[in-house]
Amino acid sequence: MGGHMDRRAMLAGVGALSLNGIVAKAMAETQPAKPDEPLPPRPAMDVYVRSPQIEDVSLSPDGKRIALITQNGKDYVLVTYEIAANKTSHLRLGEAKVRSVFWASNDHVMVSTSATVGLREFTGSRQEHWLAHIIDIHTNAIKTLFDRMDGFYNTVEGGLRRIKHEGKYCVTASNYQMHSGYPLCLFRFDLESYRGRLIDAGFDDTHNWVLTPAGVPVARCHFSRTRKEWTLEFRQPKGGWKKVFVQKEAVDYPSLIGLGRTEQSVIIYIDAGDNAGEYLEVSADGTFSEPLDKDGYNRSPMFHPTTKLFTGFARWDDWVKYEYNDPRMQKLADLCKGAMPEYNVSVYEFAEEDPRKVLIYGESAYDPGTYYFIDFGAGSSVPVGQNYPDLYAEWITQKKPIKYKAADGLEIHGYLTLPPNKVHKDLPLIVLPHGGPHARDTSSFDWESQLYASRGYAVLQPNFRGSTGYGNNFIEAGYGQWGRKMQTDLSDGVRYLAKGGTIDPKRVAIVGASYGGYAALAGATLDPGVYRCAVSVAGISDIKAMLSFDTNQTGSATSPVVLSLKRSVGDKKTLDEISPVNHVDKVTIPILLIHGKDDIVVDIGQSRKMERALKNAGKDVTIIELKGEDHWQSVEAKRVEMSTAIIAFLEKHNPAT
Repeated sequence: MGGHMDRRAMLAGVGALSLNGIVAKAMAETQPAKPDEPLPPRPAMDVYVRSPQIEDVSLSPDGKRIALITQNGKDYVLVTYEIAANKTSHLRLGEAKVRSVFWASNDHVMVSTSATVGLREFTGSRQEHWLAHIIDIHTNAIKTLFDRMDGFYNTVEGGLRRIKHEGKYCVTASNYQMHSGYPLCLFRFDLESYRGRLIDAGFDDTHNWVLTPAGVPVARCHFSRTRKEWTLEFRQPKGGWKKVFVQKEAVDYPSLIGLGRTEQSVIIYIDAGDNAGEYLEVSADGTFSEPLDKDGYNRSPMFHPTTKLFTGFARWDDWVKYEYNDPRMQKLADLCKGAMPEYNVSVYEFAEEDPRKVLIYGESAYDPGTYYFIDFGAGSSVPVGQNYPDLYAEWITQKKPIKYKAADGLEIHGYLTLPPNKVHKDLPLIVLPHGGPHARDTSSFDWESQLYASRGYAVLQPNFRGSTGYGNNFIEAGYGQWGRKMQTDLSDGVRYLAKGGTIDPKRVAIVGASYGGYAALAGATLDPGVYRCAVSVAGISDIKAMLSFDTNQTGSATSPVVLSLKRSVGDKKTLDEISPVNHVDKVTIPILLIHGKDDIVVDIGQSRKMERALKNAGKDVTIIELKGEDHWQSVEAKRVEMSTAIIAFLEKHNPAT
């Protein structure tokens, strides 16, 4: 932007840049105005709220093409780019919710979409079902996997991979067969004929498979809810499967992750018992390695882009750090970070056939997200695009990590976003608790905190007890603390900021979605006197009703989802005590309820029930129902509608000026 440079070109400036040139270009485009230059106008609200310019991006196996998903109005658009020829092609995909894109071969792209529908054989009234579409980039022909296959819906349940079977790229996908016990079946699909061939038929409780790069099954796992038993099996050389490990566990059962350090071993994650929180390598004879890593709890295994073998860990805190066992991969990761030294940089994807070709992503204090392609072999690079090209650097404000003590002495970490171009004293505050609750906020750019900050508010995002990223003890400290210490962790943060003079304690609002929506309602009912108003998006008001809904959606009162929620909320005898709908008499502030009608995670009845209770009690409440919106705020137009309502509500009840 350099003074207000236009950054709108999706694939502009393509050419051979030196690696230093990447930094120079990125910094030139994102530096704020100089002191003697006029401040650009504050961006319109929809600049923050619109979907990122790049929703997903992928690099072809040979590293010669890039595919990305963007939006044009209501339509999703697939953009493919041929790097050497500097040639782009566009294909409108319509309004179906696009979830991801990756290359099925050097000439085919796979696009995943989802829809909220009810299918007769599936539990729950409606579910979010996924579909996978193969697109020939030369003809734009589109084929949906499992379409018109006898005994299958044209949905997918997982297993989406690119493999190279007999020297030819194919894709795999799994789906339930709608008869004979509903087994989960894994298929290989030819990209020319689109014909699917069965690789393996599992059972109705099969979860997933690990394959070699050639698509040969190595291992598979199952979880039986009735027996509360997780099983790991290895494929035998002469066919058939051998059970090598069983763990009894109702909720925190293991996960089968990927190949180990050879094609005869796999990596699993243990979530309970003696090795809880550890990644282990398991051989075909059932032999377990020592834990592969004991240093930290917030990390995930990495796999070589070509061999698919385990090759190290990515560690997550404020940002990601890569630790490869393979020196060549470590060198490439270090070069990626060095390419943009003033940025937080992550590796988005290596080219399978030549990992020296790579997509990287970076954020800085002045840049909300930029993608680059680098060919380290050729010493060249290409700017792919930016997430928010219309967002001026002067109106971006970096999150500040903070920590404070809760009332019981527990240290709480979080992030404070301060309004740009404003004195940071006695500010109005928005508390923005994350969903989950077993999740966490990080330092990465998020549109919501930036939107509120641009309107003059300080924004506090506490990683309250129960959040992930701080160890199992911190998660367990949240068990049974809904509406209690998990709630006061938020108001303790308000008091901390007020004590330092950063915020005005009389001008505090709370806004949250999902669990954060529950926290907003609990702030108005169970921890009154802290907030001037509250906004609950898809929030829980009645925990008993939530448990019933989850039981219906999963088909069992002992499903891991239900048992996990029961453990999280605590003693069933006290659920009424922590359900906001039962305490509307304590409400003294205005409340805004927003809920998507297609939400299959938190039923819209939660908001409707809260509205009725508040109205019957004579309280100030408004409800907005979003037709066609899901739990994840996936629809751009609905997200704009939601944010418009929230900003108007905040400006009325907790104005920034």
